[in-house]
Amino acid sequence: MGLVVNERVELIPKEIVEGFKTIGVGDIGHIQEFGFMDTAIRPVWRDIRICGTAVTCRMPGFDTTANRAVIDSAQDGDVIVIEQSGDTRTAAMGGGAGLLAIVKGVAGLIVDGAVTDTMEFEDLKWPVYSRSVSGLVGRKIQMYGEVNTTISCGNVPVNPGDLIVGDDDGIVVIRPHEAEDLLRQCQEKFGSTPSIRQWVRDGKDLKEYPAVKKYYGW
Repeated sequence: MGLVVNERVELIPKEIVEGFKTIGVGDIGHIQEFGFMDTAIRPVWRDIRICGTAVTCRMPGFDTTANRAVIDSAQDGDVIVIEQSGDTRTAAMGGGAGLLAIVKGVAGLIVDGAVTDTMEFEDLKWPVYSRSVSGLVGRKIQMYGEVNTTISCGNVPVNPGDLIVGDDDGIVVIRPHEAEDLLRQCQEKFGSTPSIRQWVRDGKDLKEYPAVKKYYGW
């Protein structure tokens, strides 16, 4: 079958992508119910944040030939999303390939499958999500793979050019034609409310937090 590499797709204006960088996945979950990946796909380190346009890849678990091709296709700010054909035992990507992606400015990695070298990812503070972690590494045997094609990741279809937003609470896939309106709704509902985490980090009184004051009428 060989390796098939399709053109990268960019459908969402950069200002819309930038707008979602301050929107939490839980905030989006207050507004819509669909597009959320399986909760078994988790960050490999905590206090994590990811936002960018999807560059997709489908590969068999044991053949990682396509991982370099998807890195080559990705541009600054993209998120690489990999479907590993149901394999959770063989790592699709590790620190070496990850470093190449980081140097290109790739915003992060999501693998419906396994990754390795998780301590390196944490040290580099590169956002990575996976279904499993494994020391068994795939081989480049050039059987087949597809880049920039529709895949399934976390039981959600992911198309090239979809918007990916993730944090410690999970990952949501947003279609290009829905992104602008969803951002507007999120900003209207949450845009004027500061993050509770940042509020606490700044040493402010919880009684003065806007949501608390509104609830109690203080």
